[in-house]
Amino acid sequence: MGSDQQITSQKPTDEVLRKIGRNLLIFQSIEYMLKIILGNSRLQGYVHELTDNKEHRAYGIQKDMLGILIQRYVNEILSDPDEEQHGPQDLSSPWLFSAFKISGDEKFYEFQCRNLELVRKERNQLVHHFLPYWQPDSREQLIVASNYLDEQREKILPAREHLKSVFETMNQIFQEQVDFFASEEFGQHFNLMMLQSSSLIQLFCNISTRINRADGWTCLAHAGKLVHEEAPDEVSKMKAKYGYGSFKKLLVVSKCFELFEDSMPSGGFRTFYRLR
Repeated sequence: MGSDQQITSQKPTDEVLRKIGRNLLIFQSIEYMLKIILGNSRLQGYVHELTDNKEHRAYGIQKDMLGILIQRYVNEILSDPDEEQHGPQDLSSPWLFSAFKISGDEKFYEFQCRNLELVRKERNQLVHHFLPYWQPDSREQLIVASNYLDEQREKILPAREHLKSVFETMNQIFQEQVDFFASEEFGQHFNLMMLQSSSLIQLFCNISTRINRADGWTCLAHAGKLVHEEAPDEVSKMKAKYGYGSFKKLLVVSKCFELFEDSMPSGGFRTFYRLR
């Protein structure tokens, strides 16, 4: 049913007001999805800071106007991938970085940018410049207003459909992440990451660069003595903290090193290690 038919079959002013409300709700849904997508698209920091960092980012985005949200979406979601993030040089605990982006060719990028710019422009038109269309005593002008609102809806729907697709994709990815974080596999990865970043493993790495042989191998017994001297407290807590009572087992499970055993002329053997 066309706008003219709708106007003749319903009270003209009511139909125009209905379409104003309809379009405003579309704009609000677009703004809502932009805020949710941007609020969850980027996360970085030490593990113990992530919740606060996420809340701080989301709070700031909630106060942004539509034009700012659109610009941020273009810059942060539709842009090229960020350079690899390495985190602070003096890492004291696990540090994470996560970013969500949408990739596409140049035509895709230009199409989405054009549609989002239409959203910004059309919302401003409706909110700030629609009054001249509102002439409730003129049926002809009400038909013009009704047609205008229908045309506006068609202009902004592509952006809403794009954001809806991105919103649903992001939710699916987050659910997969939640499932992974709750899995035994993640627990193993996380424990390994914690071990590899531990002060003991880092100390063994440092020692291997200080006293290694010409071929790059370091005597584990010699390194162990230095570890006892330089980090006695960490050594005393090693069994309780990591579940291993020997340096050899600790280095093996860390997966940071290669190990080999060299036979001695007097019998027995010595263990050597080097960074992978």
